Amino acid sequence: MKKLQLVELGIISVVLIIGYKMITTLFSLITTLLFSFGTSAGEQIFVMILPTILFFAFYTITFFVLGRNVNRIARFLCRQSDDLLIISLNKAAVLNVIIIAICFSFFLRTVPGIIEYSINKFIIYKDENYEDVELGRLMRNQTTFWNSFIGFILALVLLLIAKRVANFLGKEEQAFEINNEKIESHL
Repeated sequence: MKKLQLVELGIISVVLIIGYKMITTLFSLITTLLFSFGTSAGEQIFVMILPTILFFAFYTITFFVLGRNVNRIARFLCRQSDDLLIISLNKAAVLNVIIIAICFSFFLRTVPGIIEYSINKFIIYKDENYEDVELGRLMRNQTTFWNSFIGFILALVLLLIAKRVANFLGKEEQAFEINNEKIESHL
């Protein structure tokens, strides 16, 4: 595989992820519009959906710009080098990368919930009674915090044992090759 092809595949992967984010943002925008009419929030609908519209515009523009210019961007990044990369990936290595990506995805989703809960737990407002605020905040944010905290711990544990899990799940049966023909062993 040439280096240029690998970079092109990486850019195409980024384009697909951005396309996914574009579609989810569009659905979020449609859902917000459908459920906001007829409520008290309907008066300030533009203020509510402005961030979603901006994200949708950003994702859409990025999706089409990257999608239309994959070859040019790859050539720019590779500087016209035609080096061959010898890559031999087995199932366990690919599974390890996938498990690590899933763990980092969980970290990115759960850390904001933990930080928000921690900040709200230690902030005392001057105009409120401390005992009442503490109980109210604990009840409102406790479910979100525990969901985030448990997800964070599970992702951390999975990250620590990712290599072992990938090796266990990625075991290949013993096979021998003779003249590029695979002969499987049924021992």
